[in-house]
Amino acid sequence: MDANGGGQGLENGGDHALANGGGHGLPDHALANGMANGGGHALANGEDQVPAIEMEAGGALGNGGLNHGQVVLAPDGVVPAQAVAAAVNAALDLVFLRLPAQEIARCRSMCRMWRDVTGSEDFRRRHREHHYRTPMPLIFFQDPDRVRVILRAVDIRGRVSRPLIRFARPANHEVFRVHGSCCGILLLSSGVRLYACNPCTRRWAHLPPLHVDNHIVGFYATGVYHGHFRCHVLYHDRAKSGCAYSIFTLGTVALPPIWTHIGRPGADADELGGLDRVLASGILPSYKIPPVLVANILHWLPQAARDNRNVITFDTFLRSFAMIPPPTIQVNNGPNRPAVGGQLFEIDQRLAMTVISPAAVDVWVRCNVEQLWNLSYSIILPVDQIRLHDGYHRDGSIRAGVFAVAQDRNYLVQCPRIMLQCDALGAVLHNHLLADHRTFLSRHTIEESLLLHPSLLPMQGTDDVAGEPPFFQNQ
Repeated sequence: MDANGGGQGLENGGDHALANGGGHGLPDHALANGMANGGGHALANGEDQVPAIEMEAGGALGNGGLNHGQVVLAPDGVVPAQAVAAAVNAALDLVFLRLPAQEIARCRSMCRMWRDVTGSEDFRRRHREHHYRTPMPLIFFQDPDRVRVILRAVDIRGRVSRPLIRFARPANHEVFRVHGSCCGILLLSSGVRLYACNPCTRRWAHLPPLHVDNHIVGFYATGVYHGHFRCHVLYHDRAKSGCAYSIFTLGTVALPPIWTHIGRPGADADELGGLDRVLASGILPSYKIPPVLVANILHWLPQAARDNRNVITFDTFLRSFAMIPPPTIQVNNGPNRPAVGGQLFEIDQRLAMTVISPAAVDVWVRCNVEQLWNLSYSIILPVDQIRLHDGYHRDGSIRAGVFAVAQDRNYLVQCPRIMLQCDALGAVLHNHLLADHRTFLSRHTIEESLLLHPSLLPMQGTDDVAGEPPFFQNQ
């Protein structure tokens, strides 16, 4: 198992226990200790507890958290075997809920018990609910000859990156791109081919080549919690002026795909001015500037190339565009002016924007009630480390890319050959690097999901034919 991915905690067989449970994740040593020395041992000091077994001797399951009842001893003082098995399964369930999806897939091959515990649709759903609030930034590693690209997901709290897919560029030098990410599903293209893929379950589907004659600008899902799950691709044609927008809804086994032309809705109700002009000139493709989904609304950074300083929005329910002003800041004691945002992301279901300077990053959060921006916090950049890794221009402006995440107020700094993970005080927590490879921020994130969605993603990783899909090769 991956020494840094949490998998080393699953040792010594199937009937094991959990130590120091609760929270969003468990440290490696807790998993290692808790999963060792099998049998009917303890689940101690956790928030989510399995039923307490009243025993005169032996390892008792700890108190507190969610008590689901007690197991009554038989007259001879022996715990019934069925009760022990139920407690063991409950303890395993709590362990597996905290493991990354990639490690779950590995654990499933260890024994039948582990496969049964993690194989139900109920477990897959609960696992996603446990992890979906911790999206992981996606970063690229590319070899010097630009022949191989590795896409990895950064576990911020684990301070480790995990490989998701590997793409070996064929002789015709096809370009590999990430166009979107939602609910654990990536929208990927290789040359003229377009795919939807869940790297955790290795399920995928062919899609029409929307990206060939159009620009994909968004990828989102609806019906996530209502049982009518559908994925949608928002795109516009490549007209130099007068771009029109459309939505492609992915088909399923039971439902055909849907093509919906929407034009430029919302432009006639524009209060700030300029929306129709920006939409007509075309939102930049999502492989360059991905939008962020907050409260069912897609948000794009101001399109400076389109002479626009406002955040563009798209309501996925109303299917209508709008604009909202960015925060205003004062520069060099001058008058207030609209901020030039470096990134949009989500903090506690609110829209956040970073404003980057050579030595610090200010994080502004938009209040959902007053519709105003407030400076939430500032993070310090590790200037010496960035300078050491050639992250500044000669004029002192920052060259390195900065990508903030909500978890623990950490952020990533992309330098030419290294990716620094830092905290809000500027301390370098980890260096994400791969020998002889360049690093790149994709600016996309992924929410791990074990949900299969077999009707949406009918193909499996083993169904590849003639080298398709190209990103499951040599895993």
